[in-house]
Amino acid sequence: MVPLFIQTSDKVIWFAFNKINHDYICFPKKVENYKGKNYSEWYDKSIIKLRKYKKKIDGLAENVYVVNEYEIVKKYDPVKFVKEKKYITLKYNLNNYVDTILNAIHDFFSIDFDDIGIEGSLLLDCYNENSDIDILVFGKVNAKKIQKNFKNFEICKVITLFDEQNAYEYVEKRKNCGYGNNVELLKKQFLRRYYGFVCGKQFSIVCVPYEFKDGYINLNRKIKFDSIHEGVLKIINDDNSCMIPSIYEAVDEKNERYIIEIFNHYGINQVKIGEKVFVKGKKYMDCYNNESIIILSFWSNVKERFDLYE
Repeated sequence: MVPLFIQTSDKVIWFAFNKINHDYICFPKKVENYKGKNYSEWYDKSIIKLRKYKKKIDGLAENVYVVNEYEIVKKYDPVKFVKEKKYITLKYNLNNYVDTILNAIHDFFSIDFDDIGIEGSLLLDCYNENSDIDILVFGKVNAKKIQKNFKNFEICKVITLFDEQNAYEYVEKRKNCGYGNNVELLKKQFLRRYYGFVCGKQFSIVCVPYEFKDGYINLNRKIKFDSIHEGVLKIINDDNSCMIPSIYEAVDEKNERYIIEIFNHYGINQVKIGEKVFVKGKKYMDCYNNESIIILSFWSNVKERFDLYE
């Protein structure tokens, strides 16, 4: 099952977001027991160590981090973590917060606990008092429930959603929390993400597809780099906007069709049918059907943009 977190024998913990046969397509998350100040610091110091995991993947036409099954010494299963209540800890007395948000999601959205997981710092046992509670919800049907009803989640007395002030403060503190330079449009996009507070403790929900089910991007394909796309596109299909990766169909002013694949949380539920976006990113061609695919990703070396356009 992906996504999940894995650990290799050199004590690197990875976020695995896709799988091809026995290879996990990954993003380095942390080095176990590293005590540095932030992600960039440990990543910069570990980049030589991580280089051996780089591999060209035809399905992405890029060199990305790949971990083979035999290199894994530990798996962190988000759903199993919830089912076995492994989040119960005395360190920060979080179990009441976690139980409350999990039960609220289950009851309000009618989502089975088999489809709810915990990710991030709580799963990896590096939580601190300033961290939020990161939740994964699996399956497109469940994702659609959250997309449709999240704005009403405050009906649950213990839940408060992000308001404009929360979003503004978040954007100001984290300039890279979304694409674009227009703070108002960025705030508008951010408010479409599933952020809130449970009894005053911040939480986030990310919806993901089950492996090889609806909305999952099967990387058993071959694409090739074509060019850098930079321009305005109109969204014509947002059916998979509710999950990560997000998938959109769009057209340009000449009515030429594009697929947009967004492999990070910045795209979650951000744009809808009829809205226009300014997109800058790498464009690829599918080697079998000549489909144009724009991929926005956390491994790209292009300064990407995905802005609401007004």
